[in-house]
Amino acid sequence: MTNAVPDTHDMVVIHRIFRREFRLLADLVRRAPAGDTPRAANIAEHLEFTLTALHYHHSTEDEYLWPRLLERAQPQAELVHRMQGQHEVVAGSSEHARRLLQQWRSDPTAALGRELAATLTRLSDALAEHLDEEEAHILPLVRDHLTVAEWEEVGRQSFDKFPRSAMPIMVGQMLEVATATDRDLFFGKLPPPARVMWRLVGQRRYARYIRRVRGVPPGAMHPALKSAMRTSTAAAVWLYRRTNGRVGGTAKGLPLLLLTVPGRKTGTPRTVAVACFRHDGGYVVIGSAGGMKNNPQWIGNLRAAGWARIQLGGEEHDVDARVTEGTERDDLWAGVVLARAPFFSRYQEKSGRVIPIAVLHPRP
Repeated sequence: MTNAVPDTHDMVVIHRIFRREFRLLADLVRRAPAGDTPRAANIAEHLEFTLTALHYHHSTEDEYLWPRLLERAQPQAELVHRMQGQHEVVAGSSEHARRLLQQWRSDPTAALGRELAATLTRLSDALAEHLDEEEAHILPLVRDHLTVAEWEEVGRQSFDKFPRSAMPIMVGQMLEVATATDRDLFFGKLPPPARVMWRLVGQRRYARYIRRVRGVPPGAMHPALKSAMRTSTAAAVWLYRRTNGRVGGTAKGLPLLLLTVPGRKTGTPRTVAVACFRHDGGYVVIGSAGGMKNNPQWIGNLRAAGWARIQLGGEEHDVDARVTEGTERDDLWAGVVLARAPFFSRYQEKSGRVIPIAVLHPRP
């Protein structure tokens, strides 16, 4: 029997979210145009969510963490009491930010915006000091004095305070700050239904939400949103490969395949999950990108390479690839794509472009 210790790295990842979000929100408030009530409302929605998330996080520690450490790590009682005092300071700044937020949301004057942004900056500074000390001194105490089950209870109690509707935001924020290793560990802990829901619904919902918060116009993409989308794509690919397509192998009733193509500039292989249609002994794939304004990068890579490696379910093989043009493309669009999945017409209308279609034929 092994003496397992809690894995406290998940707390460090959560802390990254708070460190980043309050700095970003202070900047968003500072740059919001005076008098632009719709813009203020979008920022305020996310600020309210982030303040609530911080409250849930700290109140769970107050209830489930500090009492256990005070009982079992008596020589460090002064440290624990200091942590509790820092919680009170952060809570006071949070409440002040909430009061200003309610005023600024309905009347986003320049003066209120400056005051709210300054308050968020002070909150961010106080919080960073607290999180630094917690990671340096409290997490080692957790590993010494709490069981794995007790530590998992702390995390579960915090997450359970959120409504289910908030899950896409929570997962999306986690993936934005996660390293590749963090992502593997995180998805390994998620139950299969949650992974499927993230792949089919959650990542798109989060992308729309965060685009609205960060003020990204249609057709453009904020760097942080690009990072989130790359992370989401990598997570979907990981799940597909891990389960041979049993998780993440379909979307809207269509089979998905993993398409790996070398980058046309770097030569580095890039993998994406794309919907496919079986046709004429091969496959038809569509560069819809969910109706975004620009073609996905993999279309340009495929056109340049002329080949790809695909995985469909548990089978992998190389294919010759060709991006269709003119009448051939139009015939495939009408006779294959729209005939089997008419909802793609909405993507073309939304994107304002001719959605490219590629055909893949397995090599012998």
